[in-house]
Amino acid sequence: MNVKQTLGAVLFVVGIGLLFLAHYINVQVEEGNSQIFSAQQKVDKGNSLFSLSPYSKPIGQSMTSSAQKKINEGKDTVAYYTVVAERCQVGGIAAMIVGAGMMIFLRNKKRR
Repeated sequence: MNVKQTLGAVLFVVGIGLLFLAHYINVQVEEGNSQIFSAQQKVDKGNSLFSLSPYSKPIGQSMTSSAQKKINEGKDTVAYYTVVAERCQVGGIAAMIVGAGMMIFLRNKKRR
């Protein structure tokens, strides 16, 4: 194996690692989405309970505003990591293709 083939093998392994990283991030993002959805339902329920009266509506909004702020921050974080996972996946596939191509097409040819 020459240096270029070795580099191709390393690129291939890095590509596999990036795909595993993208999968892990996607699993964590799905878990975060389910937690955000659950929290949003609770906040919406609290808001609906307090919105029955025009006098209690500001009280309910003040009680749930900090939770809503954290939910919004969580949504922003999920959006960021979704982009990171997509980039890792694309980069991993590209690295695997380039690495496999280097291993296959850059072989030493035997001279007769």
